[in-house]
Amino acid sequence: MKIAMALAVSLSASAAAISGPPAERFTAFAVNMTNGGTGRSSQFELVIDRWSTAVDRDDLAISLEEQGPDGLLKKLRQLPRVGYVRVAGRLGNDIPFARDVRHSDGSRRIVMVLPRQLSFSEASGATPTAEYPFTVIELQVDAAGRGDGRMSVGAKIKVHKASDQIEHEDFVAGSVLLKDVKVS
Repeated sequence: MKIAMALAVSLSASAAAISGPPAERFTAFAVNMTNGGTGRSSQFELVIDRWSTAVDRDDLAISLEEQGPDGLLKKLRQLPRVGYVRVAGRLGNDIPFARDVRHSDGSRRIVMVLPRQLSFSEASGATPTAEYPFTVIELQVDAAGRGDGRMSVGAKIKVHKASDQIEHEDFVAGSVLLKDVKVS
């Protein structure tokens, strides 16, 4: 009986250690800044179940450097889900990469990269928007858990060697401002 109890306690402790910190949820108002939808806003929800590691970041950077955007896109699609993003309560999109960079003043820079969902017309034709296959979400949050951000739909990705960070190069499909970001 004591052995069974000890085994049960050790297994539950191991499971708790594996599961890591609890999920983190962010909410915001998403304000569409594209030509066709300027000013429209929606509720925005972002949930991170676990953060990507430095090894994940390095693997993505190597894929981008050696194989270009197609290699990065392929690698992103192979990564397990670390969270999801959802706008206005609709069905969400999985996030395969999310990094949380904490600063000494308690503020945070949170960056997520996910494959952009292409429309049928983009996927079936030779449109230049297919060359921008990523969505990049960046949040700037202060020590109190409030801030703002931006979601770039249709971005090119590059590695900024000086800061050792993955960044978006430019935007095609549009930019969405994330106002009143809150950690909940």
